[in-house]
Amino acid sequence: MNLKHFFLIICCFGLTELLFCQEYAVDKGASFVGGNVSFTSQGGDLFADEENNRATTFTMTPSINHFILKNFCIGGGIALSSQTQGRARINSVGVGPQIGYVFGKPSSTAFPYFDAGVRYYSMTSDNVSYIDSNVNGTDIFFGFGVLVPLKSHVGMAFEGEYHRMDLKGQNTGPSTSGDIFSIGIGIVGLLYK
Repeated sequence: MNLKHFFLIICCFGLTELLFCQEYAVDKGASFVGGNVSFTSQGGDLFADEENNRATTFTMTPSINHFILKNFCIGGGIALSSQTQGRARINSVGVGPQIGYVFGKPSSTAFPYFDAGVRYYSMTSDNVSYIDSNVNGTDIFFGFGVLVPLKSHVGMAFEGEYHRMDLKGQNTGPSTSGDIFSIGIGIVGLLYK
């Protein structure tokens, strides 16, 4: 089963939750389907390579969370990224589970939350001299934010995340670690009655 089929199955599972009788967005049996998309293009003397090629990066991070208890959810996410600069290309895929707790009740106008999870990463590169052609590893993350419903089944999430990555190349020695702190905004589908 390839990644597209896996994501389609997860989305179909989430859409069936509309048939159940949840009272509000973080009730038992409700689901969140969301994601972020970003595109960057960097150039000039600071970012261009020796042939004056711009560095472009496209990233997509869809996820789904299902509430197994009021306010407590489990789910999974995918992180897809593609970076190109001239003939050099780095593609990465991260897949893994996550858990979260969302504060709120039927009368809430916003839902603060925190979550945590792990993603298993695989990166491949072509024509890149500074990175191994196959890199694998893990990304452990912790997030916090607030979900603000805009309409009955659509919301906007404002969040911050801390990532601790540990990656190892196929042809290199010990693994390399690093961390990332990010803030972002995304659209979320609220699947409940």
